[in-house]
Amino acid sequence: IDESSNNNNINNPQSSRRKALQKSLTFTSLLTGTLTSATLTSTFCTPLPAYAAMGGKSRTQGYAIQKSESEWSSILTETQYFILRNGGTESPYSSILEGEERDGVYVCAGCGTPLFDSKEKFHSGTGWPSFAGPVMSSKEKEVSNVEMEGVSKIQFQLAGAEVRCQTCGGHLGDAFADGFLFPGTPAFVSGKRYCIDGAALLFVPKDQKNIGSGGDGELEMIRGDLPPRG
Repeated sequence: IDESSNNNNINNPQSSRRKALQKSLTFTSLLTGTLTSATLTSTFCTPLPAYAAMGGKSRTQGYAIQKSESEWSSILTETQYFILRNGGTESPYSSILEGEERDGVYVCAGCGTPLFDSKEKFHSGTGWPSFAGPVMSSKEKEVSNVEMEGVSKIQFQLAGAEVRCQTCGGHLGDAFADGFLFPGTPAFVSGKRYCIDGAALLFVPKDQKNIGSGGDGELEMIRGDLPPRG
């Protein structure tokens, strides 16, 4: 894995993406269907401050994998730590994973938990990797590997909810109930759009032909905090 980090493409959050979203919503836009993906790019995925995440819920307590902040900072890159542990947000189109189209699975950059299947990925036009739904737990059929903030249905419809890794509590991004805006994509079927920071993810391609055939025996994993290839 390339150890270089895309540290220049991160934002220091100043305002809640949910407040920005609420300001952009009107009864007219909802009723007439004039809310478009263009509006999403400028308002629905703006940075979310760490202090606003999940009502102040700890990113450590209650999760299966727990580490001290010094341990997390030693195993994560600066950008990964900023996103996963501080609830930060990367700049749009700054992650190599936004344009990734191969078959495979997206796992948590902090703990390796499978989070999203490539079959659920689509291009939302927002600049962040987008998915229609998460990977379900192998232990509990009704539970996914992605934890969603417990907000009311009305809140979720209007402003979305934070999502975290169910295993380590790392911040991933936000989920929105606007899948209907993306016809022809998996989100149109699920009704949801998971707006995920690429830096929170590692991509494991499905086709790993070199494993065990003279290679080093390690899986290829693409770090999401790397910039798009020029």
